[in-house]
Amino acid sequence: MRPSSPIRLIVRLVFIAVLVFSVPAAALAVLYLKSFEPLRRSNIEHLLSDAIDIEVEVRGPIQISYDWEPTITIADLVAVESELPSDLKAMSAKSLSLKLPLVPLLAGQVQLNTLVVDGLKVAIEIPEGGAPEDVDGVDVSEVIGDFLRSRFADDLTLHDAALDYVNMDSGFRLRYAFDEIVTTPAGDGGVTAASAGSLNGEPWKLEGKVEPPGDDEDERKFTLSVIHAGLSNTLAGTYSFGMWGDTVDMTLASSTPDLKRFLDIYGISGDMAGRGKVRARLAGSLDALKVSDLALTLAFESGGKYQLTGGIGDIAAGTGLDLSLTGSFAQKPLAEGEQAPIYDLGITGFNGRIEGPLNGASVRDFHVFTSSVTANLRDIGPITAERLFKDKQGRLGIYDVLVLAGDPQRPSVRVAGTVKDILAFQGVDLKGEIDFLAADFLDLAAEEHAGELGHLSGHIALSDADGSLGIESLTANVTDSSLIKLAIDLVFDDIPEVKELKFAAHLDIPRFKPFAAALGSQVDEVGAVKFDGSITGSDERIVMAGTTLVGQTTLKGSLAGALSQGKPVLSGDISTALLHLADLLKLASINAVYQENVDEADADVFDYSKVWESLFVDLKIKVAKIAGGGDGASNIDGRVTYLAGVIGLEPLTLSYLGGKASANGKIDTNPAQNNFALKGGVNNLQIGAVLKEMQVSYPVSGALNVTYDLSGAGNTKAQIPRSLNGSLSVSLRNGWIGTGLLDLTGMSLPAWLLTRGERGGQATLVCAVAPFSFKQGRGSTRGLVLETRNVQVVGVGYIDYRSDRVDLHFKPQALQSQFIKIAQPFAIQGKLGSPSVRLTGAPVAGAVVGTLASPLNLLATIVQPKAGTPGRVPCRVVQTAQRARGGNAPAANQPRSRGPLGLGILGGQGR
Repeated sequence: MRPSSPIRLIVRLVFIAVLVFSVPAAALAVLYLKSFEPLRRSNIEHLLSDAIDIEVEVRGPIQISYDWEPTITIADLVAVESELPSDLKAMSAKSLSLKLPLVPLLAGQVQLNTLVVDGLKVAIEIPEGGAPEDVDGVDVSEVIGDFLRSRFADDLTLHDAALDYVNMDSGFRLRYAFDEIVTTPAGDGGVTAASAGSLNGEPWKLEGKVEPPGDDEDERKFTLSVIHAGLSNTLAGTYSFGMWGDTVDMTLASSTPDLKRFLDIYGISGDMAGRGKVRARLAGSLDALKVSDLALTLAFESGGKYQLTGGIGDIAAGTGLDLSLTGSFAQKPLAEGEQAPIYDLGITGFNGRIEGPLNGASVRDFHVFTSSVTANLRDIGPITAERLFKDKQGRLGIYDVLVLAGDPQRPSVRVAGTVKDILAFQGVDLKGEIDFLAADFLDLAAEEHAGELGHLSGHIALSDADGSLGIESLTANVTDSSLIKLAIDLVFDDIPEVKELKFAAHLDIPRFKPFAAALGSQVDEVGAVKFDGSITGSDERIVMAGTTLVGQTTLKGSLAGALSQGKPVLSGDISTALLHLADLLKLASINAVYQENVDEADADVFDYSKVWESLFVDLKIKVAKIAGGGDGASNIDGRVTYLAGVIGLEPLTLSYLGGKASANGKIDTNPAQNNFALKGGVNNLQIGAVLKEMQVSYPVSGALNVTYDLSGAGNTKAQIPRSLNGSLSVSLRNGWIGTGLLDLTGMSLPAWLLTRGERGGQATLVCAVAPFSFKQGRGSTRGLVLETRNVQVVGVGYIDYRSDRVDLHFKPQALQSQFIKIAQPFAIQGKLGSPSVRLTGAPVAGAVVGTLASPLNLLATIVQPKAGTPGRVPCRVVQTAQRARGGNAPAANQPRSRGPLGLGILGGQGR
């Protein structure tokens, strides 16, 4: 008999009910029935192992409370040692508990919450050589994102936890203790956090708050503060949940009043007593956070200070560094009676920029300041270091450092080594190679010809083994150029008891003319230029000696440096047994080529300006004999001093062919424009013989006499004349002047003025006297005298360098009867660069008007009115009366004038 339709419906409903209630019944059976204990343990071990990616063994009991939200407590959890990564030595927990609401479970949903962990212990040990290959990196952003999305983020309790971290590769040993970490949901939807613990025995405390959700539920504002060993940290910002990754935008502010206490926690030694603070903005995705507006300041009680500003493109990747670093070092005071080594520069500070990735950063525009010099190193990098290591003494150092500088294809510097104490910058030991363009080393702007001067290549070692950072050894040569050979060799003896410096340099330019041509300068043939020099010394004394060959002259120099009353003093001499005057011009050519080609656009690697602030130089100049001086005395003797920017001549004298010259005075280089005051004279110096010995074809001869007492200021040839004050008197007698000299200047004077010599192109000169008085660049004369065999000319007027004007008036007096009717007054007027000569009297036979390029090429003269006067001396002037109109006496109603031009004229030969 077939069942009726209602009975079939009831059977079906019963079957469905059995199925519906069998699922939660089975779940409850697994949770509570003792027979399911192995299954519960196995599932929990599997879930925990999958959650932390480490195989876990549950050794203790599993307890489950009886209520609608039962608490599951798992005791004695241990990570399986054989399955641990090689750097994770142990992990265990006394217990772990969480809640499992039954109502969602009956609906098939597992909603675990309220996680409590007690006695968690973790031990990590990184071996020497770094993390093993079997250790995978942790994706921090993923861990943080998963935790914040879990139900445990706002309801977590951690008791009595510890993390032991030992890094054999870096030398750090850290023990983190977590007394308690608690996160609690707030009634308004927010979350509060409170934690406490210690690091290496030093307590720390954390407090935080997450604001309730706002209009955008995926954005949460938060604030975290941590206090640890006096260090106060605050993080505040916004956390945004995203489908493609979470992002954060927060501000970090930290400060500590005691840096040493903070570093002591990490076992880092050093004189770091002081305070520090840092502020920065961190924004972006969790796996690529960007740092901007970074400002870190460390100020030490000793007086030193470090500042780091800028940003980092990606913290996780360690790339995009764009930082500015500045620092100043406090100078250790010397003990009473103690003196610093004379070559100990004493680093006072530095600044520069750091760019690129963390492991391969480049330092740009790096400047190292010392008490004496400034080193400007434009580009250093990339700089790489294999590891950071803290030794047993607590010194934090960087090892396997590689520093490159210059062209990556051909680095100018490549050094490698160790800095054992990066905080104190001590224990420096770097060795490597250098390869500079010789033009750069000599600070010359050779442009496209720089390669022709070759490369200075060699080996270098830097160390602070003697107590101060410096070059321990440097050996380099230029071997790839036919224009120049250069070798340098520097050795510092590190032995504290000796501290000896040895330096040698050898320069050989076979022919200076092609060398100058490579620099773009054209000079006459100078010949070979050679230099051999050396420096030796110790803490107390430095001795410098060198020999220079220019042309036929060998110059020898010797300087000894020492400390006198705590200040450096250099004293010595420059001497030669035989000076060829022509070689002075060659020295001037060499100096001119250097001045023309010095690389002004390129900052000097070393700026020695501070050295000169306290250095005293006392240099004697000794020339035993001057070539061409015959059997008589011919020498140069003098003394040059320097102190605090003031150069002194005390005095400098020359004797040659019976003539003498002397100069003394000072030049003050401290003001914006150099100030000078010079006084001296020349007595009976045969200028023709001097010019001949100098191999200069300048058509003038005679006995030169000069007296001067001048002062002024200026840094250029144009500035100096505009500032002149004082007096200058020049005279020349018993000689001749080349008429071609006048033609070269574009000057055409009346033919009667000059008497031709026996050889064409020369005019005999009896004497010339040119006395000038200067005031603020205006030189006035009351009596210029020029006398030839035919005429005497007297002149008055001025030369003004400030207004660029000349106005000199001349009146001639014939000495030969045939010139009486054709000699007439004339004037030189106009701009200094292009004055004109014009006749100021009535036109007479043979008169012409010419142009004068430089009025100083012909010294105007003052003449005695009449020839044949008893007692007359050439170029000596007496007062003369001006003729009255129509007669020889002045009119009764006309005041008496003084001199032939209406001025009182006084002068004398040689004055």
